[in-house]
Amino acid sequence: MSELRRELGLVEAVVYGVGLILGAGIYAILGEATGVTGGSIVVSFLLAALIASLTGLSYAELASLFPKAEGDYIYVREAFNREVVSDLTAVGRLSMGVISTAAVALAFSGYLSAFVSLPTVPIAVLLIAGMACVNFWGIELSTRVNVVFTGIEVAGLLIIIWIGSGSWGNTAVAHTPNGLFGVVHASFLIFFAYLGFGSIVNLSEETEDATVTIPRAVVLSIGITTVLYVLVGLSAVALVDWRVLGRSASPLAEVALAGWGPFGSTLLAVIALFSTTNTVLILQISTSRLLYGVSKSEYHVFPQVLSRIHPSRQTPHYAVALVGLLTIPFVFLGDIGLVAGLANLMLLFVFVLVNGALLKLRFSRPHAERGFRTPLNIGRVSLTAVAGLLSSIGLIVFYITTW
Repeated sequence: MSELRRELGLVEAVVYGVGLILGAGIYAILGEATGVTGGSIVVSFLLAALIASLTGLSYAELASLFPKAEGDYIYVREAFNREVVSDLTAVGRLSMGVISTAAVALAFSGYLSAFVSLPTVPIAVLLIAGMACVNFWGIELSTRVNVVFTGIEVAGLLIIIWIGSGSWGNTAVAHTPNGLFGVVHASFLIFFAYLGFGSIVNLSEETEDATVTIPRAVVLSIGITTVLYVLVGLSAVALVDWRVLGRSASPLAEVALAGWGPFGSTLLAVIALFSTTNTVLILQISTSRLLYGVSKSEYHVFPQVLSRIHPSRQTPHYAVALVGLLTIPFVFLGDIGLVAGLANLMLLFVFVLVNGALLKLRFSRPHAERGFRTPLNIGRVSLTAVAGLLSSIGLIVFYITTW
């Protein structure tokens, strides 16, 4: 077989997106972010959502133009026609994928520590290896696992929202112990919570009617998760002191403990294990598909052997294996905040190029057929793409100058 199997419809693509975004963010980075901004974590969530949405709209339009597994790489290549720029995009996305997978695997170990005292790094490595095996087995099995696990993690967030809803009035949303710096710093960390939407496009070659389905999946995934994030953030700081959340390796379990006692804490810790496992799986799927795509003979970014598909499993088995191996070294960094920050830096670099690609293609291919077009345009200029480009540059500068 020389092509991937098309198994995904809109529902499956949205579930993939929601599963990626939720697991990578709220279960993994909530504690770190709340620890630097206090009650204003809600504001930070909204700011991060706005920035993510701007670039998400650019992804949606570009995915409707080029429904390929190569995703960001093909967008930049078609726009600028410069190999060095498109190759850097591929390397940046690959780096973001493996680094963020490592961060979520570390979060899994943090929640597991609530049950058993085991070394963090070896557990994270075992999780990565296990999910690589599921990824290799096939997209059909991966989809089934993803649907079930995403349902579980959404249920966990709904429990947190239900537990904390009666205390929302006690939340000091204007509480900023570190001022504006803290709000922006938390937004940068939370941006990690939205990395999943950019990976949805890598499933284009396994999605039916991808030119329409993928753009819709991107927009719906961001919208659904933003609502959940804001409500969970309200519940978290309403029930638990922000300093306690900042020190916790399992922040949502802390919230459940405060609002529902030991049973709630245990339940959320279990759900968080499903959530982070799910995210490690989907990140490996999307990253391996990107690697498969840019290794095709017409690109030569990576060795062509990585574009081969297993004859019986119909998955890019060499790409799957390499993604798993590249992820493991980043697990040894051990610090979730550091690993997430590095993933964000790679992600924002790619976002600058993606937004630039859309702006360029609006002029170089104005009449190309699009299944989706960003709103808010002046002539051929997409205002959302301009805002997405500038905001991404702003966060990069913030990270570099404050690191």
